[in-house]
Amino acid sequence: MLIRIKGNLQMPETLYEIMSAIKSREKAESKGYLESFEMLIDPVKICTLFGLYKSQELPPLDKEEISLSKSYEFNVDISTFADILNHFLFCLWVKKKGAPETSKDIVKYREELYEFISKLLDADYYRNVLIPFYLSKTDEADESGTSSFLHRLTSSDNIKLALEDYSPEFLAREFSAAQNDFISRVIAPFNKKE
Repeated sequence: MLIRIKGNLQMPETLYEIMSAIKSREKAESKGYLESFEMLIDPVKICTLFGLYKSQELPPLDKEEISLSKSYEFNVDISTFADILNHFLFCLWVKKKGAPETSKDIVKYREELYEFISKLLDADYYRNVLIPFYLSKTDEADESGTSSFLHRLTSSDNIKLALEDYSPEFLAREFSAAQNDFISRVIAPFNKKE
């Protein structure tokens, strides 16, 4: 399956600022934490995954586009990333929907599953709905009032060794903790051997 982000991708303004910082650093050849992104699509991938891990929500299937404050033009193959994301999304879908309880429910269950899978195979849905949905989740403050992961990622280039909540080390640990929580709640139950 080939999934490309071709055309404008909607994103929060904070992520747009990160993309601009990475681009300007390439030109200026200065060193910073954001410079470690090899491609401009990398922050988008990381933030999309984080949005999924933190929200543990399925993307809306009834929307054709999610508009955010900025857009950035891409022409990039994200097939390998989409394979991983699709696996996580499929597991989340099964976790949320459960299994059909009676044989009468199987037809409706299959219809919903096929609709969901068809959305995951649609490159336009990825660009216009799925990725912007999770990027917006990454830009939300958490329940404790801490600023968003995306906002703190923007500030991560401005510090040295202090372990602030926007330091790269802290953000990496937060990302890892959110991923582990997602895997233990959503994926691990499927790996149990009976």
